[in-house]
Amino acid sequence: MMDQPRRTNQQMSQRELSDWIAMLGFCAYDMLLYMDTHPDDKEALEYFNQCTKLSNAARKTYEERFGQINAFSGGPLTSWDWNTAPMPWEGGM
Repeated sequence: MMDQPRRTNQQMSQRELSDWIAMLGFCAYDMLLYMDTHPDDKEALEYFNQCTKLSNAARKTYEERFGQINAFSGGPLTSWDWNTAPMPWEGGM
């Protein structure tokens, strides 16, 4: 199974949490592709579920602390303002 970071989602910086979310997304997607050809691999399914659970929790924490990750997260938009926080190249991370 996956080794979790030593710090909780709440203790991570914005950059660390963003990187953690990217790693978890990669793991989940990698398992998704693997299970397309190995649908009976129970261990892979458990790993996929673990990655997905951790990813959902990390995304929730990120959005509570730093705002929406992308335009697809959060509720319906009433205006195109999901990305009003400073972007990384503007010192946002």
